[in-house]
Amino acid sequence: MDQQNRITQDPELSPRCTVVIPAYKPDQRLWRLATEVLSQGYRLIVVDDGGGSDYLPIFEGLDSRVTVLRHPENRGKGAAIKTGLAHLQSLIGEFDPEQPPLVGIMDADGQHLTSDMARVFQGAAENPHKLTLGVRVVGKEMPLRSRFGNSVTRSVFRLLTGAKVSDTQTGLRAFSVALIPEMLAVEGDRYEYEMAVLTRMAHRHVGFFEVPIATLYEDRENSTSHFHVIRDSVRIYATLLKFAGSSFLSFLVDYGLFNLFVFLLPFISLPAVAPFLAVYRLAIANVAARIFSGCFNYYLNCRYVFGRKPTWKNAGQYFLLALLVLAVNTGVLYLWNMIPGMPVAICKLLTEVCVFFGNYVVQKKIIFKKKSR
Repeated sequence: MDQQNRITQDPELSPRCTVVIPAYKPDQRLWRLATEVLSQGYRLIVVDDGGGSDYLPIFEGLDSRVTVLRHPENRGKGAAIKTGLAHLQSLIGEFDPEQPPLVGIMDADGQHLTSDMARVFQGAAENPHKLTLGVRVVGKEMPLRSRFGNSVTRSVFRLLTGAKVSDTQTGLRAFSVALIPEMLAVEGDRYEYEMAVLTRMAHRHVGFFEVPIATLYEDRENSTSHFHVIRDSVRIYATLLKFAGSSFLSFLVDYGLFNLFVFLLPFISLPAVAPFLAVYRLAIANVAARIFSGCFNYYLNCRYVFGRKPTWKNAGQYFLLALLVLAVNTGVLYLWNMIPGMPVAICKLLTEVCVFFGNYVVQKKIIFKKKSR
């Protein structure tokens, strides 16, 4: 963290940087923020997220150098961010190809300092293959509802993805334009979009680089935020829980088929294979069940959790990992089965509990770490 605190922006970096600000019913603070952003030499895209005619003077009063995009009706913060990113993607040809452009996201409510945006941009320039996050200190300076929500979401996110992020709710982010296609493919149009981005990046093994930033709020209740605690929290946690739900459904398929195969295998009366089945019954049942449940889990994750199309490439990567997990799973299953009097069904259940948590460690510390390098 001390090393990240020493980050300062290279003056030559500014022409490569574009800031996208989603704005829903902003006030005059947007003018001040836009002036500060432009003074840094950045391009600026502001997205009017359908606040209505009453707020048109705010957007019309912005500097002529600001690109203003409009939604005819309110679509949500995530949709506004994606509108800005799609517009920027269409302008890639205007940038120097030898200097990959960077994009930063800021909130319109004055919670972010342009000096912090500069440091986050520098972090993104030094870590072009990662998503750089401006992280706040989760302490007494943060309103209670934000502090509680951030702590819970941070813990759940790490449990479900194996990735550690200090501030899952930060809106100050920066990344290379090479990540824009990934950002546009993320589902969600409102506040859940930002959490869905973190989940997708963790799944795609895109690392996170954190830069400490100031914690600013208008008041202790953070009354200027358009975040609706119940409605938007449900959307955020639903994004995370889709991943857990996919894993649980796949476990049920695996567990049910395993017990079914263990029950049916002794009824195979072919003399040539009967001795083999007697010795390796658990392994055969475990492998067969895992093949079916693995295909089921792969399809769920691709189509419904991470919103990707099944391809030979991602299927190969998934099942290569599945082979390693299967080998560990089978070994642990036999260890539990060596305990005298332990029912096979209980052995399988204990094995899945052990492997479920161990799987995160394997992905984070061994497999995906090697892939990142």
